[in-house]
Amino acid sequence: METAEFSASQCVVLDEFLTSSELNALMQYVLEQESQFQISEVLSPGVTGGAIDYEQRRSRVLMDLGGHEKLITDRLLTALPRVLQKWGRDPFPISHIESQTTASNHGDFFRCHSDNGAPEVATREVTFVYFFHREPKEFSGGELRIHDSAPDSDGYPATSNYRTIVPEQNQLVLFPSGLSHEITPVRCPSGKFADSRFTVNGWLHR
Repeated sequence: METAEFSASQCVVLDEFLTSSELNALMQYVLEQESQFQISEVLSPGVTGGAIDYEQRRSRVLMDLGGHEKLITDRLLTALPRVLQKWGRDPFPISHIESQTTASNHGDFFRCHSDNGAPEVATREVTFVYFFHREPKEFSGGELRIHDSAPDSDGYPATSNYRTIVPEQNQLVLFPSGLSHEITPVRCPSGKFADSRFTVNGWLHR
């Protein structure tokens, strides 16, 4: 993917991404893995490895998706050529795919950041976020804000303009990993893990 003028319009939303049975199986698996979720870390430029930073990010993550990630990434790869065409970009060789499940509960958030700003993740090209939750939905907030970004010497800093995506059941969002984005605070009055805002999120690496 060639360097280009990124903008929030380079965001593609795919509705009804999984079948009902696939979604239910994923939900059941995630709820059974509650004890395996770990506190989320962040990567900082110039710092090796991740670290917990409650001022930047609050959530919990599960790295082992028990095979469910293959279902999501296979379907994503099928859609990718159309997505890249929409962005006016050429296909690129994918070296590997990262994925994880994130659970965000009351007060959790992720401040503005880009996904490929540190050397360890510089090869991330496309970010994907798949939203799912228990029905009825017991949280609010947790919106994904994708900022308009224009390249400069520091990468793709955010501007004051952004697109807001409210988490919807069984929806997948894709955008270039260089775009600055954030997750607004989640409101989940029950505080129950099962009522969390869940995502399978990940990155396609060149």
